[in-house]
Amino acid sequence: MRGKIATTNKLRQPCASCPWRVDALRQHWDPQHFADIWRNCKDDGTHVMLCHKTATLTDNTRKSVPCQGWIRVIGYDAIGVRILVMQGKVTHEEIKDRNSPRLFPSFVSMMRANKIPLPKRSAR
Repeated sequence: MRGKIATTNKLRQPCASCPWRVDALRQHWDPQHFADIWRNCKDDGTHVMLCHKTATLTDNTRKSVPCQGWIRVIGYDAIGVRILVMQGKVTHEEIKDRNSPRLFPSFVSMMRANKIPLPKRSAR
């Protein structure tokens, strides 16, 4: 358990390849991955974009590590972020941190920088 806690504590800043970082490699990620994130995380606001660096963690641990770039850009506008704060998985300081690397200001700008067509919003 101690090793898993240490691993997730390291993920408290946007990582070097975080797609939300302006200085990260562009077009590195599968466009369909972002379209899925758009549909799952943008449309209803309750879902959370998870950190891609958690792939080596167990399923239970992985599901509790949000993308640090995503929480900083989307912030409290997403119900999922508010839930993470209530659960103690994310801190207010992380959400409001503006000392991390420069991030795209919106989901749309991140998608456009990666040359990913914007999916249509769900008709709910």
